[in-house]
Amino acid sequence: MPQDKLDFAINKLIIENKLVTLMIDGEQAIFLPKMRYYESDLAKRLIQVSRVGVNSLVCDIDAEIKRLENELDIELAPMQKKAIETMLTSGAAVITGGPGTGKTTILKLVIKIMERFGLTYELAAPTGRAAKRMSAATGVEARTIHRLLEYNFNEKAFMKDQDNPLEVDVVIIDEMSMVDCMLMDSLLKAIMGNTRLIMVGDADQLPSVGAGNVLQDIINSNIVNCIRLTDIYRQAGRSMIVTNAHRINNGQAPLLNSPENDFLLEQIINQHDCLKRIIQICVEKSTQNSNYDVQVLAPMKKGILGVHNINAHLQAALNPPSKDKKECVFGNSLYREGDKVMQIKNNYNIEWRKMVDFGVEEEGIGVFNGDIGTISQIDMKNQNIIIAFDDGAVAEYDTSQLEEIELAYCISIHKSQGSEFAMVLMPILNGPSMFMTRNLLYTAVTRAKKQVVIVGSRESVNFMSSNNNQRQRYTALKHLLTTYATVIK
Repeated sequence: MPQDKLDFAINKLIIENKLVTLMIDGEQAIFLPKMRYYESDLAKRLIQVSRVGVNSLVCDIDAEIKRLENELDIELAPMQKKAIETMLTSGAAVITGGPGTGKTTILKLVIKIMERFGLTYELAAPTGRAAKRMSAATGVEARTIHRLLEYNFNEKAFMKDQDNPLEVDVVIIDEMSMVDCMLMDSLLKAIMGNTRLIMVGDADQLPSVGAGNVLQDIINSNIVNCIRLTDIYRQAGRSMIVTNAHRINNGQAPLLNSPENDFLLEQIINQHDCLKRIIQICVEKSTQNSNYDVQVLAPMKKGILGVHNINAHLQAALNPPSKDKKECVFGNSLYREGDKVMQIKNNYNIEWRKMVDFGVEEEGIGVFNGDIGTISQIDMKNQNIIIAFDDGAVAEYDTSQLEEIELAYCISIHKSQGSEFAMVLMPILNGPSMFMTRNLLYTAVTRAKKQVVIVGSRESVNFMSSNNNQRQRYTALKHLLTTYATVIK
């Protein structure tokens, strides 16, 4: 479209209030009105939260840290102590750092100190799997942010807001890099004037799927107290997974084929051969141990080494057609009893049940984005499907709800955020530079607990490590935070 016609169309939309403008660093930025509102409201509310006074109960933090060091027989580094102090004395605080830098350790200690002084708190994360990881790491129940804010599926609205706020002293959010500006604004609306906010996350991972660049903008604004942990403290820091994650994040090529066999590369430069090897590895692992947690992560969705094609081949190899297995088709996807699947939307209306200790059955409602399970039964007569999730929950789906699940033998690296798997298997072989980026590789590597196996070329891996090009996100949050901080009292 010619520039003059484009200018005319934009000006017309501005006059009609379908677009709004804002000057940022001498340039005119154009927004959808709702996005302008979300970022503006978020900025104002975050500044107010950041200025909440310190609770007088938490007084001698140094003494508490020393007590816990003696009790747990650990020794914290100075920056870890600084992080704990910041978390306990700030209205709002950000703790960021890569794997092995101690985020979980200091979070557990902060929780212990808060409990000692009777402070109430809530733990939450953006996805169900991230919330479960947070619970497992801290020993305290964590929920999705949507569950925390009591999302009403029918009304498409949060029940917790400024008129019905969260009545706790502290709210702690993990995996903050996944939080978009709309969800963050909803969270801040539900935080009372005397409630403090602790945000924990890895700022070097992929940004949120939704609009905004919330964590990075908050950090870059310097409005909120932020501690960046850089040193590797935990025992696992000696593993090549953590070492290479930090190397990749620093733009260095990872050290491949370590003696510990926890970070391996199989050099294959043909896409079809690469696909065959991925299938072979998955078949071998499933034969050796059907419960071994192998997850294939792919940078792209399309192509020979894309998510869709890999899923089709792995389904055929790991769960082939059988007269004993029922099937159904939804859209372009075929589902079969025994298939590995992932929930791709939060659904707070699906009922589930699971067996807990001593044969007692527990019931609940809600299946969340990122939950992985297996199709245990397909009943086309009654139009329903039973899915057994990895945490033991069993849920019944109407076939019309199959739009909420996808095959999960292979998932995109974006979809893996907030999750952990024993083994991560990745095809890394050429591809558009916009998909072969450093933060994509870094995110994938940090999903692995025990082993990373890359099938592809060393050159492609090295290219991804050096390619720090990121699709620019045009946001106003940093500008609004710094601007409002000077005028909000």
